Amino acid sequence: MSVSPSGAPSVLVFATGGTIGMRETEHGLAPDPDFPEVLEQLVAGICGPLGISARINHLLPPIDSANADAETAPKIARAIRARVRTHRPRGVVITHGTDTLAYTAARLAFELGDLGVPVVVTGSQLAHGAPGTDARANLSLAIRAAVKAAPGSPVTVAFGGALLPAVRTTKHDSRALTAFRAEAPLAGQPHGLPSLTAQEHAGLARVLTLRFVPGITVADVHAAVGGRPDALVLECYGSGNGPMARPGMTAALREISAEIPIVAISQCATGGVDFSRYAVGQELAGSGVIDGTDLTLETALAKLGYLLDCGVRGADLRALMERNLVGECAGVAR
Repeated sequence: MSVSPSGAPSVLVFATGGTIGMRETEHGLAPDPDFPEVLEQLVAGICGPLGISARINHLLPPIDSANADAETAPKIARAIRARVRTHRPRGVVITHGTDTLAYTAARLAFELGDLGVPVVVTGSQLAHGAPGTDARANLSLAIRAAVKAAPGSPVTVAFGGALLPAVRTTKHDSRALTAFRAEAPLAGQPHGLPSLTAQEHAGLARVLTLRFVPGITVADVHAAVGGRPDALVLECYGSGNGPMARPGMTAALREISAEIPIVAISQCATGGVDFSRYAVGQELAGSGVIDGTDLTLETALAKLGYLLDCGVRGADLRALMERNLVGECAGVAR
């Protein structure tokens, strides 16, 4: 579908599902079959007064973002690339469910880092027809941002009146209309994405997480990789600490990291990893775990998965995980 004043700057709106496209039923919120028409009216009402041309596409089938998997963000990225090549919009807006919006947006920041067209991800906490819905406000902010941003701008999230860098965004409130925030402003300039191309293979890398808590055992660590993930993000205490005095912990991490990459991030919202600060941190580093600097959880998963899908391994993977590519981290000082 399109809304196209002749010669006007254009925006591609790509709907993937989520609360914004739902309606209330006796069983709770569920996809609204009339949403395509509703979205066309919403977009026309926003774009018309601004003199913006709009094209609307839908991911089929739409997804409940709680069901997002390793292939969701790459699939969206492929669809966006194809449509940008064909229609050459001034900007792209992606609507997405809020549960995994930050995960998808972070991955798209790497997948579409060289797209040359601004990409803005948005959604809503309330369904489009609900009283007091934030759907129109968020969509309007996203459309305006997408057509005004510079061509090489990084992927952003438009939500609750704020524009946030996708690689630093996390969902912090399950109810408030200001559901997302960006963690810690970053120092240093991004290096830019290296020349990498995602590999075509049967399945994309599955990256899981394990959070250190006081009751964790070595058996729990082994269980975390029992389903044979392709990599593990380890949520550590403080500046990259873990229970290394637990019998067998160092050996377990060394054994696992010899098989799959393990990246350490901090459970703290700010500050990041500094393995050199404590002896236990140095033990963790000695087991082969990669320094995740100050990556957010969502971006650690996105970046690690993206690099693995591009075929990066070994020392190259370690170096790129520790380097600030698109504004995602401060990077390790060299």
